[in-house]
Amino acid sequence: MNYSYFQAIVYANLPFINLFSKKQNTRNKLYKESASFLNFLQYVEQEKEHYPIQLAIPPCYYDILEMPFFQKEMTEFLEKNKENYEKELQYWNEYSKQLNKGISYLLAQNKIEILASAATFSELTNLNTKKGIRKHIDKGRSIIERVFNYKPTGFWFPNGSYTPGLDLHVKNAGFEFSFLKGETIKFSDPLPTEEGTAVVSPHGLMFFPIEESLTTIIQNTQNNRNDIQNEIVSIVNAYNHYRHQGVITLAIELSTFNERRSELNKGMMYVIDEGFIANISPAAYQKQFKEELDQVHLCASCLKNKDASTFIEFGTYYAASSFVEKQWEYIMNTPEFYAHTRVIAQLEKEWILLAGLLSEVNEENKELVENHIQAAEKLLSFLQGSYDVEWLQEREKEVFVLNDAMIQTGSKEIGNKQNSKKKMLILSWEYPPNIVGGLGTHVAGLTNSLAKKGYEVHLITAQNIKLEELDREEQAGLFVYRVKPLNSLEENFIHWIAGLNMRMWEKGMELASSIDFDFIQAHDWLVGAAAISLQKEWNIPLISTIHATEHGRNGGIHTEMQKFIHEKESQLIQESNGVIVCSDYMKEELIRIFQADQNKIYTIPNGIDMSFFYERAYDAISDLPISSEKTVVFAIGRLVKEKGFGTLLEAAKTISMYNQKVCFVLAGVGPMYEEYKNYIERNELQSVVFLIGYLQEDRKKALYERADIVVIPSHYEPFGMVALESLVYAKPTIISNTGGLKAIAEHQKSGIVIEPGDTEQLIQGIDFLLENEKSAEEIGKNGRKLVEQLFGWNRIGDETMRVFDEVAIQHKMKETVQEIGNS
Repeated sequence: MNYSYFQAIVYANLPFINLFSKKQNTRNKLYKESASFLNFLQYVEQEKEHYPIQLAIPPCYYDILEMPFFQKEMTEFLEKNKENYEKELQYWNEYSKQLNKGISYLLAQNKIEILASAATFSELTNLNTKKGIRKHIDKGRSIIERVFNYKPTGFWFPNGSYTPGLDLHVKNAGFEFSFLKGETIKFSDPLPTEEGTAVVSPHGLMFFPIEESLTTIIQNTQNNRNDIQNEIVSIVNAYNHYRHQGVITLAIELSTFNERRSELNKGMMYVIDEGFIANISPAAYQKQFKEELDQVHLCASCLKNKDASTFIEFGTYYAASSFVEKQWEYIMNTPEFYAHTRVIAQLEKEWILLAGLLSEVNEENKELVENHIQAAEKLLSFLQGSYDVEWLQEREKEVFVLNDAMIQTGSKEIGNKQNSKKKMLILSWEYPPNIVGGLGTHVAGLTNSLAKKGYEVHLITAQNIKLEELDREEQAGLFVYRVKPLNSLEENFIHWIAGLNMRMWEKGMELASSIDFDFIQAHDWLVGAAAISLQKEWNIPLISTIHATEHGRNGGIHTEMQKFIHEKESQLIQESNGVIVCSDYMKEELIRIFQADQNKIYTIPNGIDMSFFYERAYDAISDLPISSEKTVVFAIGRLVKEKGFGTLLEAAKTISMYNQKVCFVLAGVGPMYEEYKNYIERNELQSVVFLIGYLQEDRKKALYERADIVVIPSHYEPFGMVALESLVYAKPTIISNTGGLKAIAEHQKSGIVIEPGDTEQLIQGIDFLLENEKSAEEIGKNGRKLVEQLFGWNRIGDETMRVFDEVAIQHKMKETVQEIGNS
């Protein structure tokens, strides 16, 4: 007997946008369809189904379900119409109005699987830009991941609307499979080898064919279970009797499923029991058959064709949406607009909601469509000059979805407004385990110190998309929030940073709804746009820490990219109420380069955690080819020119000619990695110099302990965290006479000081330490004493708090003077 696999999809374009309408009748349509959805969930939970159902609804609806306003009005609607919705009201109350909990339960019981979709169920075929398409896809996925901690692998094209090329965007967003109209797959190019099987698109996305004939049979209320089971058997018999790769995909609207589920399931149970079909999940089908599936080109497709009159009647709306999308894309590619994060964030919401409405535009919802178009036009005008703050605040309240960092239901309340602790919001693009340079290490030490001293510290940082991290972490007095940049996969770093700032601003505004912050601290220009916008929003002191400058890193400003960064640094310095630098050298640099007000610049050195040190962790580096007889010279840092590692390699080349007992270990990643690697190979130094890439914390500590000498040959170094780490281990350290480094050690007392880029001096310094073991030991001990006295985080925390208090007093005095002047 022939048999086939099958899977079932239930989809619904639940009109969540109706919640924003001021008309009760319009909102009631949402509640009526939500009651139908309640009925569906209750049925799936109570029935002992033989197969799971794949669910496709607008991802934004999941956010709506958690909103108190929706829950309040939904309860009122169900209670008012109790005679019609008694079971639905019972189910609603069973989950205490938290319907996402019910959905989570069905997920855990494998009764449903969630398909991702465009955030507002917009038809992607109506979009015109690559960025716009990815925005709708990524928004939808991120909502599902956040609400359910669930990573969907399947994607549903609303109305089955597809054009060639969309498969690339969906595949790149991390999805493995989708669904299309059966006829589209049947007549793909080349024709599939077997009818009823899934196919693979040119970009590697697997598509299942939707059996429309079966859907038509089920929709016809004149048909009974016998008609349904006969149609299934007919489809199965048309499939290949030997390969058994056919899969019947039933896609049915929610309302039809609720109306016809009795007859449908009777027919389904018969053909399952008789062995005609067996359920298979898309993941299992892919694992079993994907290598055997045909790769084909697919044409444009949709499940329901729209009447031409729709496009004629509402054509101006589609044109307006396209215009807004194009303007949004231009803004996202233009750094000059990045300071307007709040306006851009609201514009993005208006456009995404507008695109969703246009998927089913009609006379009833065209008022909502026009409302979003008008709002978008107003927001675009704001970018040309000043904007109406009161209007924007009111609009943000009216459109309360599409915030990537909505408060999780049941989360522990933090930052109580009545809490007497001073509350600090810190923005930093780096924070462990996401470490690129010394900035992240500094922020980790500072935040821990401030929390221990009684501050309530809230840190917003970037989420490392390569790691599975919590969106929020908490320890005593310290709360860490990791946000995904607006364009998390953006390769252009400037655009990526712009997206990060928008997400930081959104998270900051969300936190401010329950927390009265006393200060904002920004670490470097990378978070400047968000920090400045939040400072203007709340009118509280902004203190920036400038860790390095683009001018200093490059010995001047030479390119357009450097000019852009230089201007952003200048803007942050000018807008800040106070600026912290790590050395007097950096203070002089800011005054000289940016004409900064010296009265608002404070010098506080970087700190070091004295517990950083631990002994004999050699197991962590047992894989490195370093014999116990070798003397180890260790260097670590970002592999960029200004770190001076080229000087170290030249020194290693010379020393290796007369001293075979020394080896050099260079750790780090960066743009110079390949150049340094080629230098080592070209000069046959592979047995002398080990270029080992990025170091995890345990391996870094083990190498500090194993090293005999540490070298920091920087050409430019505002401070030098590596120097402090080295001195904690009492290692004799060679440093360059530049920037903040020269203030850390005294030559031949607590370190060896050389001129930047002077290979001969570096060689002499290494030889001196090798030949004078007692002096080397004494230099290392003196260095550790220096660190203990001056650079412990306890002292750095006290100094930072003093600056915060001083800046706060100055800010208050300035406000008072302005009030007197205005009175």
